[in-house]
Amino acid sequence: MRVRSTQKDLEWGTHLVSRAISARSSMPILGTILLETLAEGLKLIATDLELAIQVTVPAVVEEGGALALPARLLVEILDNLPSDEVEIRAEMGTTQAEIVCRRSSFEIMGMAPEDFPSIPDVEGKPICRLPAELLRALIRQTIFACSTDETRPHLTGVNFVVSGLDARMVATDGGRLALRKTTLHEVPEGTLNVILPQKAMHELIRALGGVAGDVEVAMAGGQVAFLLPRVRILTRTIAGTFPNYEQIIPQEYKQRIRVATEDFLAAVRRASITAKDSSNVVQIHTVQNTMIVTSNTPEVGRAREEVEVETSGEPIQVAFNARYLLDALSIMPSEQVYFDLTGPLSPGVLRPVDSQDYLYILAPVRIYA
Repeated sequence: MRVRSTQKDLEWGTHLVSRAISARSSMPILGTILLETLAEGLKLIATDLELAIQVTVPAVVEEGGALALPARLLVEILDNLPSDEVEIRAEMGTTQAEIVCRRSSFEIMGMAPEDFPSIPDVEGKPICRLPAELLRALIRQTIFACSTDETRPHLTGVNFVVSGLDARMVATDGGRLALRKTTLHEVPEGTLNVILPQKAMHELIRALGGVAGDVEVAMAGGQVAFLLPRVRILTRTIAGTFPNYEQIIPQEYKQRIRVATEDFLAAVRRASITAKDSSNVVQIHTVQNTMIVTSNTPEVGRAREEVEVETSGEPIQVAFNARYLLDALSIMPSEQVYFDLTGPLSPGVLRPVDSQDYLYILAPVRIYA
C-alpha cells in the first residue's frame, strides 16, 4: 500500500471514525482503524461491533492495499504532524506501516486487515432521505429522554419510525417522553420501526454538524445505515418492543399556560439552584397572568421566580423535576411554548406554539405536606 493525503483530511477522518471504538473491548483488532485504498481515495473504518463509522478521504493512491493500524497511536501521530502532505506506505504482506510528512517519519506495527470485522453492504435503495439539519433536530430533541437503566434496554435508545410520509423519533425513560415528527417530501421505499442506541445517535449528531443536503437511511445486513457525503454510520438496533406511547399522550387540558421559552428556561434554572438537595423539585402555579416558580430546601434555602404569561382554564399547582424541564426547554424549537396541565398528579405537556411536530410529556412529582 502506498497512498498520499493531506494531514488535515487524515486527521478529520481518523478522529471521526475513532469515535466508534470502545475502550472496554478485549479484542485488539477492535482498537484499530482499517485503512483500505479505493479508486477515489482512502477508506477509514472503525467499529465496536455495535457501531461502525466509515469515512472516505481524498487521496492519491500509488499502490493499493489495506492495513489495520492502532487507532490511538495513529490519531496521536496525525494530530502532531505539520499541515502538509502525508504519505502512508506498507509492503505487501506485512503489517508494518511507515508514515512520512516533511522531515517526520514513524514506523508503527499494525494488524492483518483480514482480521478486521466485515462491515455490511447497503442493501438496495435507501428507505428514505432526510435533510441533514432536520435529522439532527429529530435526534437532538428526543435523545435526552432516553433511559440509562440497562435492565430496560428497549428504553435506552431512540425509536425511529418511517411509515408512509410520516417519520418520527421518540424516546422515553418512563418518567418523561419526547416526540418529534416530520413529513417526508417523497414516498419512502419501505417502512422502518427500530430502536437505535444512544451512542450511535450521539455520533450521528456529531457527524451531521455542518453537513448540507440529504442523508439517506438504508438497511445494511440487518443494521441501519445513515449515508452522508463521504461518511457512513451503521448501527445495530436494540431488540425489544417500544412502548405504545400514543395512549399516554393527553388529549385535553384543564389549564394552558403560554410563556416565552427563554423566560421559562431562565426561571426554572434559577429556581433549581436551591432545589438541588431536594430531588431537584420546582413547584409551579399561576396567579392571573403570572406564573410563579418556587423551590424550597429547608437546609439550603428557597427561591421564587415570577414570569409573565397568558393563561386559560383553571389554575393548577404542580411540581416537576427541574432537570426534566430544563432538558426540554433548552432545545425547544420555538420562541414560545404551551405548557398544558390536567391536574397536580397528571403529566404536563410542553408544545411549541408555532408547530405541531414536537411535544414533551413529563410526569409530576408528588409533594407531601
